[in-house]
Amino acid sequence: MNSNDTVIRWLLEDDNLAVKYRTQTEILGLMHNDKEVKTVHDALLSSDLLKPVMALFDVGKDYADSHAFSALAEYGLTREDVDIDRYVDRHIASTNFRDGCGEGFLLRNLVALGYAAHPAVKKELPLALAAQQGDGGYPCVSNNPKINKPGVPHKSCFQMTASYLLLAAQLKKNGIHCPQAEGIASYFLGRDVLYRHDDPHRYVKDCHASTFHPPVCTRIGLHMTLNAISILGHADDPACTRARELLESKRGTDGKYILDGSLTKPYIKMEKPGKPSKWVTFYALQAYDMILPPENIICPV
Repeated sequence: MNSNDTVIRWLLEDDNLAVKYRTQTEILGLMHNDKEVKTVHDALLSSDLLKPVMALFDVGKDYADSHAFSALAEYGLTREDVDIDRYVDRHIASTNFRDGCGEGFLLRNLVALGYAAHPAVKKELPLALAAQQGDGGYPCVSNNPKINKPGVPHKSCFQMTASYLLLAAQLKKNGIHCPQAEGIASYFLGRDVLYRHDDPHRYVKDCHASTFHPPVCTRIGLHMTLNAISILGHADDPACTRARELLESKRGTDGKYILDGSLTKPYIKMEKPGKPSKWVTFYALQAYDMILPPENIICPV
């Protein structure tokens, strides 16, 4: 048994049904109507993983709704699995998609949850994506004049553009054309994913060079960035070499990737920082375009 077999067996254990479900469908490529997948899916819907997520909607605050949408998207669930239409409508009415710096991230989550055809989402998607700048990135949306001076051109914001990278990747996964996708990918590839143009040995943002998880709009980990770039078809681009080497430095001798950091109160079940993480490992494996053919499926223990 090779190291990847061992790691995938670990992802298929029952202690985190969400990781197991997404490993079955996204790494092993099993269909959702597969008997084993349906068993795990149904168990996930009735598990203790889902209850605290759904409870976030009872808080009645925009931030709690955002975390709940993010959690459900991470779990690989959609509006067909959970009854959340009223919460989506409530959040759109409350925020008009102006979720601070998180519009791209919010739209990514809503697309993942099956709302691409929702009238408000369908209208907003092209408007949000059309804000792309000449370098392929997206501008800062801060109203603070010290940060974003009126009438003064600004470079694209790396953190904002990272959210739009996830959005472009999610649109491709859903089979939805995104004409801005190549420009977004080029924005990252042109800086070897992580590095400043004026100093190619410095990260644009240190937090994006880590395996921070779960994601928030201003902090998206390296494993997710490389995963999104892979989905957009650039897994083997030489511009990813340095970023891949950095990600590999976070891989233990057992093949599992280490979690660098997390939220004080993560909105999904997470390991402790400094420990091997199933979520980080799941995304890192996909960043290498690792989809196993059905004949190589490793049955869960």
